Amino acid sequence: MSVVQVKNVEKKVDTILAENKRLADREKILEMRIKKVESGNKSLLKKIEADQTENDIQKLKVAELEEEKARRDEQNKYFELKNKELEAAKAMKDHELYMMNKVFESMLGKSIEQRFKEIEVEELRAKR
Repeated sequence: MSVVQVKNVEKKVDTILAENKRLADREKILEMRIKKVESGNKSLLKKIEADQTENDIQKLKVAELEEEKARRDEQNKYFELKNKELEAAKAMKDHELYMMNKVFESMLGKSIEQRFKEIEVEELRAKR
């Protein structure tokens, strides 16, 4: 081998060594990026897990509120029916009182209000 050939081989070796160093540096940069992305993924997975836990808690709260709403709706139905019963009973009592007043007026021969006024006048005279 001649000196020129040796120098050419040395030049090629130097070029290959420089290329290997450049590739090694690039590989280190890529490894750091991979580690950074993996770390970010772990962080995101933890956040997803926390969000899923919060989501599950919210679902439980919604279910509890729906149960409470259903219970209150049933209570409201019961109270509405009870109110209708009471209104019907009141209407019946009102009618009974009206009929009793009519019977008394018929027996007295005058209106109840008129008889009340007469009694008030009598009581005032008795006090004097």
